Amino acid sequence: MFTSLGRIHLLLLLSAISDARAFGIIWLSRGAVAFTLHASSKRKSFTHHSQIHSLYYHHDGQDCEPASDRQGSGSNLQRFDKSNSSRRSFMKSVSISFAGIVSSGPLAAMLRLPQLPLSPVTHDTNLFHNNKVANAVGLVTFPCPKGSLSNTYHVMRAGQSLLEEKNILSTNPLFLTNRDDALTTKGVIQVEDACADMMLKDINPSVVKYSLASKCIDTANIVATRMMVGRNRIIPEFTFMDPRGVGVWDGGSNEAAIWALDYLEAGVEGRSGRPPPNDDGTANETLHEQMIRLRQLMSILETQYSGDSILLIFPDGTSPALLSCLIAGIPLKDVHALNFEPGEVRLDVTMDSTLQLFKDKLLSSEYHEMLEVGQKQLESLRNEQLLKEAEENAKPKLVAVSKPAPTAKVANKRLDLTQGGPDFYSVGAMGIIAYMTTLRKGVDEPRDEPQTTSSGVYTLAYANTTGSNLFEFEAVPSATFEMSSKEIALRTNSMESNTFEEVPLLSKEERKKAADKAMEEYLSKDDGCDDWLHAIKDIINE
Repeated sequence: MFTSLGRIHLLLLLSAISDARAFGIIWLSRGAVAFTLHASSKRKSFTHHSQIHSLYYHHDGQDCEPASDRQGSGSNLQRFDKSNSSRRSFMKSVSISFAGIVSSGPLAAMLRLPQLPLSPVTHDTNLFHNNKVANAVGLVTFPCPKGSLSNTYHVMRAGQSLLEEKNILSTNPLFLTNRDDALTTKGVIQVEDACADMMLKDINPSVVKYSLASKCIDTANIVATRMMVGRNRIIPEFTFMDPRGVGVWDGGSNEAAIWALDYLEAGVEGRSGRPPPNDDGTANETLHEQMIRLRQLMSILETQYSGDSILLIFPDGTSPALLSCLIAGIPLKDVHALNFEPGEVRLDVTMDSTLQLFKDKLLSSEYHEMLEVGQKQLESLRNEQLLKEAEENAKPKLVAVSKPAPTAKVANKRLDLTQGGPDFYSVGAMGIIAYMTTLRKGVDEPRDEPQTTSSGVYTLAYANTTGSNLFEFEAVPSATFEMSSKEIALRTNSMESNTFEEVPLLSKEERKKAADKAMEEYLSKDDGCDDWLHAIKDIINE
C-alpha cells in the first residue's frame, strides 16, 4: 500500500514541476498528498491491529477460541482487504484525474498565476524573476554608451618623472622600470594633491590598476598609502598600459612632432601616422595598435570585476586620452586635445563627460599652438631623416660576388673521389704537412760552437725615451757572437756577384715532358709518405 501511495505522490510532484505553471499548484498538490498520507496512516494502523488480532487467535485459539470463531475472524480480514484495495484504486483514479487538471492549466488561470513559456531544455526555478536580459561579458567594443560598462573608471596620469623634467620622451619598454624615470619631488606633490581631491569628492577606488613603469609604481604606492587601499587591490599591468612606441624619435624632445603627425595623418581610426623605425628595440606604433592593447585591458577588467570603482594609472598623457576617445567615439586624430598633464586625474570617465570635455579642449589656444610648433618640428625631423638616408646611400657598399659553380667534369671527379673511399686529397695534404715539419736543414751536420765574449757594458733591453721612472727595466749585458767557419763561408759565397746561365727555350711538348719527368722523379723518392698514408687509411677503415 505504501508503495502505491509513494507512486501517487511522485506522479503529482512530477506533473506539477514539469508543467512549471505556478507555485500555488505545487502547494495544492502538497495539501492533497498530505491528506492522502493522513488517511493512509489511519488505514495502516487499523490493518496492523487486525493483523495482530489474527495472530493472537492463531497462537492461542486452542485455549480461548473455537475453530468456527477463528474462521469467522479470517473471513472478516479478507473482507477488509477487499475494501482496502478498492480504496487504493479509488485514490489512484482521483490522483490521475487531479494531475490531468493541474497539467491542463485551468486551475492556474483561475488562480491568476504567471504563465511561463515551456522549454524542453531549460527551466527557470525563479518563477517571479525580472525578465531583464543580462549583459554579456566578453570583448569590449568601442564606443561605450551609458550603461554598457559594469564598472566605474577613474583615469590618472602618473606624476612628473625625472626624464619628463628634462623634457625627454621615453617609450622603450626596456627602460620602463629604470629608476632614472622615477617621480620627482614635484611629481610626488602632484600625486598627493590628486589623492586629496579624490578623497574630498568621496572617491575611494576599490581597485588600482597601474603600469609597470617606475613613476607609475611610485604613484600607486602613494595612492595606496594616502587613500588606504589594500595591497591586494593594487594590481600591476605588465603590457596593456605601456605607452605608444615612437621609434627613432624616442629619447628626444619630440612630443610636439608626434602631436602634429597624428593630427595630420592618423585618421579617424588611427591606422596611419607611423613614426620612423629604430634599431634599438623601440617600437614604432600607430594609435590603432595602441588601441588594441587598451581594448584588451578593458575586456579583462570588465570580465574580472563588476560594480567596482577602478583607478587606472598610466605613464604618459596620450594613453589615457586615447582611452577616453575610444569610450566617447571621438576620432583618434584629435586624441591629443584630451591629453593628460602629469598628476592629472579625471573621475568617472564616460561618453557624456568625455564629449563635454572634448568640446572645451578642442577650442583651447594651447592645443592649437602645440600643433603649430609640432608641424615645424615634424618637417625638420623628416628633412634630417632624408639627409641621413642620402648619406648612407652615398657610401660605397660591398657587393657580394657569388663564386661560380664547378663544372660538371670537376663535380663528377669530386664525386668519384668521395664515393670510392676516404678523401685522399685531404689525407695527402695532411701527409705533406706532416712530412715538411720533419725537414730541418743541416739537422745531422756537426756545427762549430760559437765563442762569445762579453763586455762589462750593460744596456737596457727597452730604451726609456720618455724619461719617466714608472717602469724599471732589467739590465741585460750586450754580447757579441762569433760565427762558425762554415757559416762564414756560406755568407761569403752568397755575397759574390750573381752569374746567369743561358737556358735554351723549350717547346710546349718539351716542357710537358720535362714536367712529367720531374714529377716521376719526385714520386719515385721514398720519403716515407706512402707508409704514412697507408697507416692513415687503415685507421680510417677501422
